[in-house]
Amino acid sequence: MVSTLVLGAVLTLLAWVWLQLAVLHGKYVVDKIAAGEYRKGPLDRPDGEESP
Repeated sequence: MVSTLVLGAVLTLLAWVWLQLAVLHGKYVVDKIAAGEYRKGPLDRPDGEESP
């Protein structure tokens, strides 16, 4: 059976990986917003503009 120490270490590692992904995604979004290129969804498009 897996010890609680190993289980805790694995869960901590998984949480750290997800945190890194969240930080990278946040940096991407902030950079796109600063460049004026971020699309929030279909309601954010100006009239007459087609979806990509």
